Amino acid sequence: MRRITDNMRSALKFSALSLLALLPVACGSSGTSTAGNAGAGAIGAGAGTTDILFSGITAADAINPHEVTVAWPDAVIQPSLGGASTMRYRIYRALDAGTVQQESSLIATTAPGVTSFVDTGLPDNTTLFYRVVAVDTDERFSLTDSIASARTPSEYGPGSIDYATDILPLWSTPMPGDAATTCLTCHTAPGAGHLDLSTLDGILIGVGTVNNPDSFVIPYQGSASWAEFLGRMSMVPTLFSHLPYFTEPTGLAAMETPLRSWISEGALATPDSQPPVFEFADEQLAGLYFGEFTAFDTVKVTFPHANDPESLPFNGSVAGQLEYAVYAGVDSASINWDKPVALATVDANAANRSTVNTSFTWTASDSLVVVVRPLDASGRSIPFDLATYDPATATPEELENYRLRMRNQSSNEREMVIIR
Repeated sequence: MRRITDNMRSALKFSALSLLALLPVACGSSGTSTAGNAGAGAIGAGAGTTDILFSGITAADAINPHEVTVAWPDAVIQPSLGGASTMRYRIYRALDAGTVQQESSLIATTAPGVTSFVDTGLPDNTTLFYRVVAVDTDERFSLTDSIASARTPSEYGPGSIDYATDILPLWSTPMPGDAATTCLTCHTAPGAGHLDLSTLDGILIGVGTVNNPDSFVIPYQGSASWAEFLGRMSMVPTLFSHLPYFTEPTGLAAMETPLRSWISEGALATPDSQPPVFEFADEQLAGLYFGEFTAFDTVKVTFPHANDPESLPFNGSVAGQLEYAVYAGVDSASINWDKPVALATVDANAANRSTVNTSFTWTASDSLVVVVRPLDASGRSIPFDLATYDPATATPEELENYRLRMRNQSSNEREMVIIR
C-alpha cells in the first residue's frame, strides 16, 4: 500500500481509539518475538538517531479476513552502512493514523535481520494502520514515521446447497394426493416442451441448448427463478397436470427454500467454498492491472479475469460468474471501503477477452489510488443499489445488505496509482 504523508495524517480523525482495545495486543508473526507494551528496550528507552538509514514500512496487505502481512527494507547504520543483520524492528498497529504513532500501539519486535511480519487474529472488514521502526544494538531507533494501511475483507460466506443432496431429491417427491406420480414421471427427457429434471444439465439447459438455454433457472436470482418456475407450472395446457401442487401447496412449499437458495448461490453442482482471486504471480497477467484518466473527470480501470474455477457455471463461461468491486481514494488511507466507486460484471463480450474494464467519475484530485476486488456472483442475490447507497445515511438494513453483498470478495489485493 502507498505510504501516508504528513498532511494526510494531520487530516485523519482519532475516532476509533475505543475500538483498538478489541484487537489483540500482539498477533502472530513471521520470525518475530513479541513485545506488548513500552518498557525496557522499547522506543523511548533509547534515543532517536539519523545514523540509522531506514525508509520505513513499504507494504501492508490483507492476505485473508484475519491476517495482514507487513514488509519493509533493511535498515543500515552510517557511515559504514552496516548493521543490517543485527537490526531489529518494532511493529506498530492501530485503527487510525494518529494512534499508530503512539508507543501504546506497539505489537511486536522482530528478531535481528527479519524484514517481514504477519499480523494474525484480526477482525474482518476493518482498516488497519501500520508503522515500523528500526532499532540497533545500542537501542537507538530510526526517526522514520512512514505509515501504511490495509483493509481486511469481510469473512467469506461459502455456498451451502449441494445439487445431488438438496435439489435432486425434490423431483422424486410424490405429487400431493397421488403417491405414484413425481416430477420425474414426466420430466425425464427433453422434448415436447418438457425440460429434463433427471440431470443438472437438463435443468439448466431446459428445452434449449447450452449456448441458448430455455430454463426456469436465472443464475444468482433465486426470487426471479422461483417466479419463473411457478409461471411455467401454471401455463396452459400443463396447468392441469400440475394442479395438485397448487391445490395442496405443501408440495410447493417443500421446494421453494432449497430451490431459491441453490439458484442464489449460482445453480452449481457443488457448493462454492473459496473466494475468487487475482493471480498476480502469473507472468501472463503482467501489465494487465492498471488505470488511466480517459477524460478530465473519468477514470478507466483495466484488470484480468479473477480465478474461481469451482464456481464456473455448467457452460464453462465466466460471463456473469463474477462481480468486481472498485474502490478508490486520494491515497490508500482515504479509500472508502464502505462504498465502491463502481461494480462491474463480466458480459459475454468481456468473457472472450483477457481483461475486464470499467469506468467511473473522479474529480477529487489529480491522482488517486484504486483497488479492485473480485466477488462471487452469489452476492448479487442481496438487494443493493450502488447509485443510491450512502453509508453515512443508510439504515441498519441497508448497511447489513451491503455487508452481505460484499462478504464473498477476494482477500488478495493490489493498488494501482493513477495520475491525471
